[in-house]
Amino acid sequence: MTSTALPRPSAGPADTPARPAEGETARTRAAQFDVAGLLCAVNESNEEVEDQCLRARQASDTADRSAQEADEALAAARAARIAHQSVQAEHPRRRAPLPRQWLIALITVALDGLACYFAAQALDGSQDATLVWAALFLAALAGGEFALDFYRDRSVRGWRVLASVLGSFIAVLGLLRFSYLATVGTGGLIPALAGAVLFTAATAGFLFLGYRALRAAEAPAAWRARRRAAAAGRVARAAANAAKQDAAERDRLINAYLSQLRRLALKTCPVGQQASVEATVRAYLRGREPT
Repeated sequence: MTSTALPRPSAGPADTPARPAEGETARTRAAQFDVAGLLCAVNESNEEVEDQCLRARQASDTADRSAQEADEALAAARAARIAHQSVQAEHPRRRAPLPRQWLIALITVALDGLACYFAAQALDGSQDATLVWAALFLAALAGGEFALDFYRDRSVRGWRVLASVLGSFIAVLGLLRFSYLATVGTGGLIPALAGAVLFTAATAGFLFLGYRALRAAEAPAAWRARRRAAAAGRVARAAANAAKQDAAERDRLINAYLSQLRRLALKTCPVGQQASVEATVRAYLRGREPT
C-alpha cells in the first residue's frame, strides 16, 4: 500500500461548520473531498496501478536530480565561457584556432622543400647528404618562422635581429640555388639567376604566409580555455538532454496514473472539485506541495 502524505480534512465542531472563505486554495478544496482516501482506493484497485504510482514518484525524484545536475552543468559552462572570453580579451586580434594555424605554418614551410633541396645540391654531397642538408634548411626556416611569432610580442629588438638573420639565411639559400642552377643549367647565367630569384621569392613568400598564420592564431592559454569551455558546453548539453528525457518519462508515468485516477474520481468526486483533486495528486506525485 502506498503511503500518501496528503492531508485529511480535520473534524469540525459539533455545530454547523463555518462557510469557507472566498480565497480558499485548491489544496483546501481538494482536502474537503479526501484526496488521500481516493489515492488509497485507486492504489488498492490493482497492484500494477500501485506500482505505477511508486514508479511515478521515483521518476519525479530522478527528474528533479537531473534538472539540478543540468543547472549545475549550465552554470559551469557559463563560467568556462566567461573565463575563455577573459583570456581571449588579452589578445583580441588572435582568434584563429591554434592547431589549424600551426598546420598552415608547417605546410608553408614544407612548400619550400624543393627550393631547399636545390640549395642543398649546390654543396656537392651525396644523395643522403643532400637530403640531410635540405632537412636542416627546412628546420631552420620552420624554427625561424615560429621564433618570429614568439619574439614579436616579447622583444621587438630580438624580433628585428631574428628577421635580419632569417632574411640573410634566405639570401644565402638563393645564392646556393643560383650556384646549382648555373652549374647544371644549359641556358646560361640569366635563366639560372631568374630561377634562383623565383625560388628565393617563393621561399620568402611562403615564410611570410606562415608567419601571418601564426600571428592570427590564438594564444595557448586562450586555446586551453576554449577547449575547457567547449567541453563544459558539451557536458551541459548532455545534462540538459538527460533532464528533458527524465522529465518526459516522469510526465508519461504521471499522466498514465492520472488516467486511472480519473475513472474513480468521475464516480466519487464532485464535478467542481475534479480539477483541484487532479492538481493535488499531480503535485503529490511530483513530490511538491500542492498550491
